[in-house]
Amino acid sequence: MMKKHAKPKGIAKCTPVSARTLKNRSKFDRKWPIITKNGREEQAKQASDSTRIFKDNKRFDPRVFSQYPNSHTANNHSRAVCHLIMASEKIKDFNNDSVENLKDCEILRSAFENIVYGHICENSMFGPYHPPENTSILIDKYLMLKPDDIFAAYTKQLILWRTLSQAQKGKNLLSDFEYAKLSIKSAEELAYKLSLDVDSLPGKRIILIDIYYCLGAKYVSTNQPERALDSFQKCFDLDKSNYSALYGIAYMNMENEPMKAIELFRKFIKMAPECDKQYPNAYYMIASLYGTKGNVKEALRYCSLAEDAEKKRLPFLSPVDIPQKDMMQQMKSMIPQIEKMKSQKKIKP
Repeated sequence: MMKKHAKPKGIAKCTPVSARTLKNRSKFDRKWPIITKNGREEQAKQASDSTRIFKDNKRFDPRVFSQYPNSHTANNHSRAVCHLIMASEKIKDFNNDSVENLKDCEILRSAFENIVYGHICENSMFGPYHPPENTSILIDKYLMLKPDDIFAAYTKQLILWRTLSQAQKGKNLLSDFEYAKLSIKSAEELAYKLSLDVDSLPGKRIILIDIYYCLGAKYVSTNQPERALDSFQKCFDLDKSNYSALYGIAYMNMENEPMKAIELFRKFIKMAPECDKQYPNAYYMIASLYGTKGNVKEALRYCSLAEDAEKKRLPFLSPVDIPQKDMMQQMKSMIPQIEKMKSQKKIKP
């Protein structure tokens, strides 16, 4: 259905955590300040820890994020790093390959909570994050004793999603399609289980919000637009402050309801902070939609707004790389030639 706009690059893989979500965090999240302020020694220790648990350690040095204390995006990145560092420390300190009793479960539960909250803060961090090698084994044994633990269950799902990511890079034997089916099906089952009584346990709602958003992105990448729209809508219905879900809804309306998509992208721009990674993308999306409709003036205006937004982009974020940006650059390059042709027609006798 989505021929022109169904590009996975248009949907971010990460969900910036909202203010409403932050209120529902556990005690483990509140231990970490927005930007850690424990002095140079603590920051140096965190930098060392991030080098150990992240593959691209320069990108995930907490000291980079602390340079932008007023940035919502930088704060989310910083929180994610802190959570994942703490999770690795908890698992490493456990120092056992077996989970034998409920006391062991209590020790590990905080590790799984921190992995989940790290993912919710900024799940683009989870791909390069490498926890201790025995993490998957511990999760399986943990779930044998506590099969209804939602944090352990979601941690297992996150690891499965990362396995899919590795499969796409040719590191596993199963095909990308088989891994996609497996990871989506298991996430759908977990989402259904959580949705039955979403507020019965602390953490259920924010996990379900995260699952719905991630499922929406998975459906986009597997060309299932109706399911993608449904998942983004469910995510937004659970958290009206979740501007990433709103972006997803707008994106999924580009093909069939372009004017509705434009209004939703405008609403996203009003809700999201300027430092959000998708902020300039929204302007490019609107510009491309106006361009497709032949409204060159509005297309160029929104392209200019997109370029201005890019100039404010945080340096640790990847450059904007979406087809709508390329489309607008091509349109801009054609303007001088079009104007020349118009002027030639006017002076022609």
